[in-house]
Amino acid sequence: MAKSRGQLMAALMTGAALALAPTPSSAQDREVFQFDFAAQDLSATLRSITAKAGLELYASAEDVAGITAPDLHGSFTAEEAIERLLRGTSLSVRFDKGAVIIRRQVMARSEAPSALQGDVVVTGTRIQGAEIAAPVMTVTAADIRKAGQADLGEVTRSLPFNFAGGQSPGIGTSQGAANSNVNGASSVNLFGLGPNATLTLLDGNRLSYTGINAAVDISAIPVAAVERVEVVADGASAIYGADAVAGVVNVRLRRDYDGVSVMSRIGAATDGGDFQQQYNVVAGHKWASGGILATYDYLSNDPIYAAQRRYAAKMASDATLYPGIIRHSGLIRLFQDVGDRVSFSLDALYKDSRQDIIQGFVAGQPHFAFGADAHAISTNFSIAPNVSVKVGGDWVVRLTSSYAQDKTDIASSVYSAGSIISSGTRRYNNKSASIELGGEGSIIDLPAGPLRAAVGIGHRYIGLDLVGTNAGVVLQQLDRHRNNDFVYGELYLPMLSADMHSSFGRALSLSAAFRYERNTGVGSVALPKLGLIYTPFDGLTFKGTWGRSFRLPTFYQQYLGYAAVLDDATYYGARYPAGTTALVLSGAGPNMKPERSKNWTISAEIKPAALPGLSATVSYFNFDYNDRVATPAISSRGIIDNPIYASLVTLSPSAALLQAAISGATVGLQNATDQPYDPANVVALIDDRDRNVAHQNYHGVNLAIRYLAHLPQGQTLGFSADGTWIASTQQLLPGLPTVDLAGTIFNPPHWRGRFGVSYGTDTLSIAGYANLSSHLTDNRTTAVYRFAGPSTFDLAAQFKAGHGFELGATINNLFNQRPKAIVTGSAYQTPFDTTNYSPIGRFISVSVRKSW
Repeated sequence: MAKSRGQLMAALMTGAALALAPTPSSAQDREVFQFDFAAQDLSATLRSITAKAGLELYASAEDVAGITAPDLHGSFTAEEAIERLLRGTSLSVRFDKGAVIIRRQVMARSEAPSALQGDVVVTGTRIQGAEIAAPVMTVTAADIRKAGQADLGEVTRSLPFNFAGGQSPGIGTSQGAANSNVNGASSVNLFGLGPNATLTLLDGNRLSYTGINAAVDISAIPVAAVERVEVVADGASAIYGADAVAGVVNVRLRRDYDGVSVMSRIGAATDGGDFQQQYNVVAGHKWASGGILATYDYLSNDPIYAAQRRYAAKMASDATLYPGIIRHSGLIRLFQDVGDRVSFSLDALYKDSRQDIIQGFVAGQPHFAFGADAHAISTNFSIAPNVSVKVGGDWVVRLTSSYAQDKTDIASSVYSAGSIISSGTRRYNNKSASIELGGEGSIIDLPAGPLRAAVGIGHRYIGLDLVGTNAGVVLQQLDRHRNNDFVYGELYLPMLSADMHSSFGRALSLSAAFRYERNTGVGSVALPKLGLIYTPFDGLTFKGTWGRSFRLPTFYQQYLGYAAVLDDATYYGARYPAGTTALVLSGAGPNMKPERSKNWTISAEIKPAALPGLSATVSYFNFDYNDRVATPAISSRGIIDNPIYASLVTLSPSAALLQAAISGATVGLQNATDQPYDPANVVALIDDRDRNVAHQNYHGVNLAIRYLAHLPQGQTLGFSADGTWIASTQQLLPGLPTVDLAGTIFNPPHWRGRFGVSYGTDTLSIAGYANLSSHLTDNRTTAVYRFAGPSTFDLAAQFKAGHGFELGATINNLFNQRPKAIVTGSAYQTPFDTTNYSPIGRFISVSVRKSW
């Protein structure tokens, strides 16, 4: 039964006093019990053990929140079982006269955490154990299992502040230039700033990009190996470097797993297609000075064809609304302490996947009549060895390194009247390597705690080898790399602490970070970041951040080349007579530089003492994003006559200038007129190549509420509410109108929320979720119209059948909501917004897990 905060504190004080003298063991202390628990919330396992042993449990919900207990099978005393569960965590336990008292270990002021003292790194800072000033959302392994989610792509797409556009398996055709899917990858896209504006890490290490968009495939990480996912929705380039414009997602792996678990799952869409099979195995062993974890996961799904969905009747019958995918992924994690001063870890990840896509150009007919298909093979590999050394005092020096490669090969064919009329291939080979030397520790003791610092230096290499062919002829090719050298520093300054008993509040701290980077091909950047945390009284904390972030243009944007097309000048300027021409350049532009963002957040975190199971966070965010790479002209019609585009137009260009532009084009001059090229007849050179022109602003509010009530007999009742309201705009050039992004088709809705309720016992867990969003506007044509955003409901249940068996069942989109139709101009275009809607519909799955 839940205790009040006053009762809890009294129990802790009593336990501490009684601990001064040893007490003799009782028969209850020596009694051995048979335990059979799968991995789950630590609080649930602790309650079950103490109930079986007849012990009273005293533990703060805040201390044990977010911690997953490993599997526990065998015969142990209650003391042995609980000590086994807490091994490697930051929690301590005391057994005293029928009571079990668990609390978080408190470090002495001069003592700092290190890699040798457990996993206490917090995403968003390089100073271990420091509280960060930005809001952090954590999704635990227990949360993932409770929701019945199959991979990390599915997990992140369920977060209201993450946009499903960018790269995800269900992205269709003609969904906007920013949305693409070349290999079935899933990438995080916080607030819709773009999948390449969110940094994704695996235990703090960078992974290789996938495809062409400089984004990371988060679905390559086996979900069975995950301890938790930490999301910092705040610009963090001053801490982590490029890409961390919208925030950072850090996937933390299991560290304390000891045992073996196998799982199988099958499921299918009730409207047809997407028959899924998933099998995985997790094996781990932990010893006194280290441990190892190995995971393998297999996932496959059948495609969903247009003929299986009534709203896709205007497409080719066998066009894929959702591709067929087969994915194998494996992960090994090793960590080992060497003596008292040295710690070593190694993470290795491998993924192999296959994807099949079909596109047709004639409604109601198979793609063999007139269409195309593509088969993609992707492999992903990364390895990250790291070493930590205690060098004196509380300072720890870390050498971190990583190597990663992501390769996609695509073979495609075009059909007409049942025959192949052309075939082509594309290869995207991304590589990255990094090495970094850093240290962190305290500088000086202050009344509120030690002034702590982190400093480091490093080098990173990224490269892309891209080749595109048709009928054996190379049409696209680039092989580029970029070197990145950086230095960084970070300070954490505590100004008030609870033991100072100040009338100004319970706690106050400041943080500051700075990073300098030099990148080949795009120049250097210097980035500051400031943070403030203030707790006026227990249960309420205010936080604020301000900083600058950046993203580098992708190799595809910068180096793919451009086209030079000769066209009739009458389309571009009304004053020109028939027969005159204009040379139009489009594609990758010259002299690209980093995209830059100024960002700030303010937030309030509430944890009332009267309700220890309740926590709430509300935050305001603002990203002012400048120099975004974009095509500068909204429309090229009449561009010569519009003074806003004067910087893009050269009137009466010289023959030498025209020849230089033609010579630099990928395939030379392309003549779209019915007359030969004559430099004297070219009245204008129009440079509409991509460049750093766009200004975007994203601002809004995030809300996260959690409440967990402990009921009699080990029952729990939980509630959660997550919501994001966002407004975003874009202006391409000064003088052009500022247009809305959020709330429009192929962009995030203005408002999106996920609300959950769960009930749990020692053997049963039932959860339900409502996923709601505001309307969307289709403004692509003169006839603007609105349609309702997606609103779906999910149910999931798990039952522990004993002897290590766990059964699960999930129903996604319970009421089978279908996408809203949009205007399309051909059978090739997907007839709904796939960035916000899914073609899967109602999906039912069942699973069985066995643990030893």
